[in-house]
Amino acid sequence: MKIIEALALSAPYIHLALKEEAIVAVVEKESETVVKYFAGKRVDSGYLDGQKVNANDQNVFIAFTGKNADVVIPKDVYGVAINAFSFPIRENGKVVGALAFGLPIDNELKLENYMGTMDSIVNSLQDKVHTIASHSEELAATSEEINKQAQHALEDSEKTNEVTDLIKSISRQTNLLGLNASIEAARAGQHGAGFNIVAQEVRKLSFETSSATDNIEASLRNINRNLENLKQNMGQINEATNEQAQLVQDFSEIIEELTVLSREMKGFMHDALK
Repeated sequence: MKIIEALALSAPYIHLALKEEAIVAVVEKESETVVKYFAGKRVDSGYLDGQKVNANDQNVFIAFTGKNADVVIPKDVYGVAINAFSFPIRENGKVVGALAFGLPIDNELKLENYMGTMDSIVNSLQDKVHTIASHSEELAATSEEINKQAQHALEDSEKTNEVTDLIKSISRQTNLLGLNASIEAARAGQHGAGFNIVAQEVRKLSFETSSATDNIEASLRNINRNLENLKQNMGQINEATNEQAQLVQDFSEIIEELTVLSREMKGFMHDALK
C-alpha cells in the first residue's frame, strides 16, 4: 500500500483527533488532485475528493516543493481566517504528495485585536494618570504655599494687635489728660472756658479713637478666625492631596502591571498564531 493511500485511510481518524475543527486533506502531487478531504466545523475550502488543487493554493504547492508550509489565509477567501499548514509526503525519498490542514483562527485574531485595543486603552490611561499625578504635585505645592502665607498673615495679625493695644493705651492716656484739663479749666473759671472746650474735644477724640480701635480689634479677630479656618482647611486639603498622590501612584503601578501583562499576552498570541 502506498503511503498516500494509507494517509487517505487515516484521514478520518486524524480529523476526529482534531475534534473536526480543522480541514484535513491528502493531496497527490503527480495529478495535483485531492485524494481525501474533510472540512472543519467552521471552515471549508470547498474541495471535493478527486478535485484538482487550486493553482493559487500556496499551502499545498509549498509542500510539493518538499518544504513545510505555514500560511494565513485571510477571511475574504473562505469567509473565515485560516491558519493553513501542510507537510510533504515522501515515498522512497521522493515527494509524492502533501498532507494539508486548515484551522480557523478568527477567534484568535479577534482576541489579538481586543488585546491591541486594551493596550491602546492602557496607554491612554497611563498618560492620563501621569497628568493627574503632575497636577496633584502642583496642587500639593500650591496648598503648602497657601498654608505658609496663612501662617505669615496670622503672625502679621499678632503684630497688628500690638499696634492697636498701643493706640488704646495712648487713647486712655489722652482721655486722662483731657479729664485733667477739664478739671483745671473748671478751676480757672471764665478764663479757662476756651481751654475747657479744647479739653472736651480731646476727650471726645479719645473716645472715638478707643471706639475705632475696638472695631479694628473686632475685625482683626474675625480675620484671625478666618485665617485659622483657612489654615485648617488647607491642612485638610494638603492631607487629601497627599492621599490622592499616593492613590495615583498605586493606580499607576497597577496600570504598569496591566501594561506588562497586555504585552505578554500580545506576544503570546503572536507566537501562537505563527
